Amino acid sequence: MKRFVNGEEVELDDSATVTRLSDRLIVHTPEGAFSAVAVRQGDAVLVSYKGNQYKVEKKQARARHHGAASSGELRAPMPGLIVDVRVEKGQTVEKGDTILVLEAMKTQQPFTAPFNGTVKELNVAKGDQVNDGQLLALIEEA
Repeated sequence: MKRFVNGEEVELDDSATVTRLSDRLIVHTPEGAFSAVAVRQGDAVLVSYKGNQYKVEKKQARARHHGAASSGELRAPMPGLIVDVRVEKGQTVEKGDTILVLEAMKTQQPFTAPFNGTVKELNVAKGDQVNDGQLLALIEEA
């Protein structure tokens, strides 16, 4: 099944199954079971999974564009509470490093660096309440 994920066309396979709980999803893969949060936003679905955020849209004819993750923007997929901030503005990070942790709907969602780079903006601190879509941090690619 073809979809756009963060603006890039991809082929999604059916190797994973999803179980819905009242406040989150459990994704069962050959590597194990993982928690995820999904929120519908218009025709798209915003998914926070394994420390990464994705915008999934149906395949449609349109110009390709780069999504938030490829731009280095880390945005809140839903309202929540910042429970941990592990970097400082100006700090160098490696792809996969945890930048911060958002707690929403009783689930903690870590946000990780999408690539090697520098923390250009850090707009939150531990204890901050954030809104859906709010820019939490910006990573500038090295």
